Amino acid sequence: MTYTRTHVILFLGPLLLIVVLMYGMMAWTAAVAMDDWVGMAPVWKFAGWNNFHALLTGTLRQRFLTSLRNNLTWLGVFILPTASLGLLLAYGLDLVGRAERVLRPLFLYPMALSFVVTGTVWAWMYDPDAGVFNDILRSIGLGRWAQPWIADPTLGTFCLIGAAVWQYTGFAMTLYLAAIRDIPREIFEAARVDGATDVNLFRYVVVPNVGHATMIVVAMLILVTLKVFDLVWVMTFGGPGNSTEVLSFFMFVATFRQQFVGIGAAISVVIMVLAIAVVVPYAWWSTRRLPT
Repeated sequence: MTYTRTHVILFLGPLLLIVVLMYGMMAWTAAVAMDDWVGMAPVWKFAGWNNFHALLTGTLRQRFLTSLRNNLTWLGVFILPTASLGLLLAYGLDLVGRAERVLRPLFLYPMALSFVVTGTVWAWMYDPDAGVFNDILRSIGLGRWAQPWIADPTLGTFCLIGAAVWQYTGFAMTLYLAAIRDIPREIFEAARVDGATDVNLFRYVVVPNVGHATMIVVAMLILVTLKVFDLVWVMTFGGPGNSTEVLSFFMFVATFRQQFVGIGAAISVVIMVLAIAVVVPYAWWSTRRLPT
């Protein structure tokens, strides 16, 4: 079959339209971030960098820095455990044989839940009085270790991250399992003939050959940490105080609750810049490390 220009336009047209709309919305958001837009009615009053200046030096500075710090905490604490547990579970499922059919769905079920359901369940588990965690500690005689959990400003963000790790580990496991299954079985068999243990196989065969999956998993988890919103909304609503707020939550509150649309757009620009600053260097570094 000979493909003509009409075929190209027909098949690529919808994709190009989506790309144009995406970049158009990004440009529109950047334009709004440069305006003194207050209220939901459009206010095209050019303000230059005033909105960004307000985030960095004005009365919003502390709240903005808290949200940014929490996003960076998510980056540092959420990604490594989620990716590592996903890889270990994937390798374990590859080893158990037929039992995989029963075990794999158990780890995939959290992915099917909405963040609202996940947040509600984990908020109940973290409840200081009737929560599962404190009840377990009290039942085994460790009641002195009971914590207020999400009601504690210093623990709240880490409790949210724990719920997210539980939900996204299955996602990482799925990608890693596909990557492990793509490794030729002859490599495993030859290594076992040479006396390699399961630990040796994991260290010297699996880990070096799933780099492409790691690049995808980490990149996707980075994006998750930068746009996390639902869990914060359901579990803590940014509290206590503003201690668990993240940039996306701050953006929502500034835009739709306080109706500082220009400020909200400026925060969204910061999120976009942060995503580019993290994802692009990581993707470049990972691509150079992949075997050719």
